[in-house]
Amino acid sequence: MTTDLTNIPPDFRVLVSGVRGPEGPAIDSEGRLHLVSSEDAAIIRVSKDGDLAEIASTDGRPNGLVFNSSGEMLVADAARKAILRIDRNNKTEVFVDEYEGTALGGPNDLCFLPNGDLLFTDPIRRPQPDPAISPVYRVTPEGKVSAFANELAYPNGIAVSSNGTQVYVSESRAQRLVAFTIGPSAQVLDQQLIRRFKEPGNPDGMAVDIDGNILQTLPGIRAIAYVNSSGELLDLYHVPNWAPANLAFGGDDMKTVFVCGADQDSIYEFRHRVAGAPLC
Repeated sequence: MTTDLTNIPPDFRVLVSGVRGPEGPAIDSEGRLHLVSSEDAAIIRVSKDGDLAEIASTDGRPNGLVFNSSGEMLVADAARKAILRIDRNNKTEVFVDEYEGTALGGPNDLCFLPNGDLLFTDPIRRPQPDPAISPVYRVTPEGKVSAFANELAYPNGIAVSSNGTQVYVSESRAQRLVAFTIGPSAQVLDQQLIRRFKEPGNPDGMAVDIDGNILQTLPGIRAIAYVNSSGELLDLYHVPNWAPANLAFGGDDMKTVFVCGADQDSIYEFRHRVAGAPLC
C-alpha cells in the first residue's frame, strides 16, 4: 500500500516553466526575482507575471546566486570552478577560483555573513557512494579566502540564521542539516546536528524565516521540510511531480516563497505564514 504524502502549501502555483535547470533564486534590492539557468549558463530576471529576461551569461554551469550590498551578483559556477562577480552593468569577472594554490572543486551555493564576508559550499562531485567530503570556504570583500568548515559530506545549501549567530549547511550525502555557531567576528565556535533526514531526502537548498525556522528542500523525496532551529519537523510540503531543489523568500511582504524545480524546468511559488529573513 502506497502512502499519499500530498501536502500542497498555501496559494501554490507554477509561476513560469521553460527555464532549463533553474537554480539559485535570489531577490535584488528592488525586490525583483533572479535565478540561473544552469543548462544555458544564463542569469535570468523574472517579473511578477512570469516574464523572463536574460541579463547575463557565465559561459559555465551556474548554480548559487546572491546579491551583495552594492547590488553586484555573486554566482557559484560549478563548470568554471569559480565564484563569479557580475556588476550592475552585467560585466562578469572571476572573484575566487582557488584556495592556497589549489583549484576549487565546483562551487554550489553561497550566502553572506553579517560582517559582509561571503561563504560558499564547494562539494567534490564524485559519484555515489563516495561521501564527497568537502569544505565550506569564506571570502572577505577583498577576496581573501580561508576555510570556514571542513569534513562535510557534500555540503550543498547554505544560509545564515535570522539572528546572525548560526550558519546552516545541508550535507546531501550524510542526509543532515548542521549548524555552526559563530562569534562576534564570525569565527566558528561550535558545530551541532540540527536534523538527520531519512534517505533518499538529499537535502539541498534552504531559506530561513524571521522566526528562525528553516525551509529545507528534499528533492530526493520531492518535498520541502519546515523545521525549527532545534530540528523539530513543523510541516512537510509534498506536491506530486515536483522536485524542489532551491528556494528563496520574496514578494512585497517577503512571505512569498519561490521554488526552483530542475526536473520540471519550472519555478513555483507559494505563500508562507512568516516573512523570510533578509539575506544581507
